[in-house]
Amino acid sequence: MFWRRKAPLRYFLYISDAKLDMLFEQIDPAQRRRVSMELGLDLKLASVVLRQGDPPRTARLAKLRIVERYIDRHHQVGTGVQPGAAFFRGSMPMRWGWLSNGYEPESPTNGFDTVFFRGQDANGIVMLAGSRRHVLGEEPTEENQRLVAYSATPNIMAVIAENLSARPDLAEDWRLLRADADIGNEAAMAVLGHPEDGLHDATRIRLSGPSQDLEYLAVPLIQGEVPNDAQPSRHTRAILATPLYVAVAAEMSRRRPRRPPRP
Repeated sequence: MFWRRKAPLRYFLYISDAKLDMLFEQIDPAQRRRVSMELGLDLKLASVVLRQGDPPRTARLAKLRIVERYIDRHHQVGTGVQPGAAFFRGSMPMRWGWLSNGYEPESPTNGFDTVFFRGQDANGIVMLAGSRRHVLGEEPTEENQRLVAYSATPNIMAVIAENLSARPDLAEDWRLLRADADIGNEAAMAVLGHPEDGLHDATRIRLSGPSQDLEYLAVPLIQGEVPNDAQPSRHTRAILATPLYVAVAAEMSRRRPRRPPRP
């Protein structure tokens, strides 16, 4: 008798419905059918639009499994060491929590609408940011529908600036960028310098509380070398990304990416 291998159980903290819907719709229908059959999933259930109403949780997980399998099969998935340009995954100890959005004073969550994950190891710093609405248990309700796209890079950078007490002037700069970006003014980026400047700002965010061993699949936004604040003459590899999902990591030793060979 043939037994279909069951998917491992994972304890998810964050799943982006918006990204799953967007990616799922780009997969060729024939590929969707093929992958869903391989995984033993109901394609009709996975095709439910997650952004409308209150879809079944099983629909969200089915769509995630199809999208993740397709990405693994058809894209070169990077690591936290070498993330590439499209998708990367990894696992590491991370702290996480809410960031304050002072420019949204009427937010139903008192302005804390962005979730931020930060981890650091010998290979560098990984930061993940997205909308609080995608944290499991934090989905919007009828009274809480004003959450905006905090996975968008300008919004992420504005929130980061709000949380940097050492550089309060950055908050106003990033607010202006966000406002200009909303009306399609691409020249606004020139006012704020190179993307690496914002990346360095992001690395200076510090979160309290214990760290957790987490795993993630994410889309890189900004990456590069940033100054080491403790040793200005040295630089650290850093990446700011927005996740498709974040989950509690199982078997960290197996999932942690290996360091690349020395040239």
